[in-house]
Amino acid sequence: MMKEESILKYEIKGNPSFAHVAITLEKPGDEIVAEGGAMIYMDGHIQMTTKSSGGIMKGLKRKLSGESMFQNYFSIPEGTEPGTVIFSHGVPGDIVHLHLKQGEQWVLSRDGYICSTTGIAVSTTASGRQWIGGEGLFQTTVTAQETEGDVWFGGYGMVEKHEIAPGKEFVVDTSIMMAYSANMEHKISKVGGRKSFILGGEGFVIRYTGPGTVYTQNRDIKALAALIIPFIPKSQ
Repeated sequence: MMKEESILKYEIKGNPSFAHVAITLEKPGDEIVAEGGAMIYMDGHIQMTTKSSGGIMKGLKRKLSGESMFQNYFSIPEGTEPGTVIFSHGVPGDIVHLHLKQGEQWVLSRDGYICSTTGIAVSTTASGRQWIGGEGLFQTTVTAQETEGDVWFGGYGMVEKHEIAPGKEFVVDTSIMMAYSANMEHKISKVGGRKSFILGGEGFVIRYTGPGTVYTQNRDIKALAALIIPFIPKSQ
């Protein structure tokens, strides 16, 4: 899948089940910042450097949100031909590309971030509402601060995009949320009454109010882990 509105050329292949994204660096100065471990292969002349963006403290915050403390930077040296680097997500599913205009901000699910252009600021903020909902105290935000930029993030299973009309409410299980535009009004709440909350197995949900855009994934990695754990041999 190819998108026209993008700073760098890219192609998403293998979607929707086992997606990876191939990003082409065409000239010196083109650079991609990626989550540690996201790169699966690349052309041999591409250079990679590793550092903690924003310093050690911001790196520790990223670690708390489920991302890597250190990030990898990919570029091509002067006097070389274009090169391609391929990234994937940690679980089987699809990959989404977003082109952010200056000032635009999105919130991503825990572990969702894969890579971005250097014009995107990746930060971690505390969210008591998400923690109550079972998604962790910290969440990842991506912001096009000084210029426009591109972001790629991944989901577990099939990914759907939902355009929410003004005033319309959209309810999502906290574990199925993949990304949403940060200016959307939203809150964490229980689904149904007390009996449904205790016996229905749904727990907490996120209630969004439009206008805005929400991406969802149709699988929950925690549910998969719960199914596998009983079959793991216990040490004697």
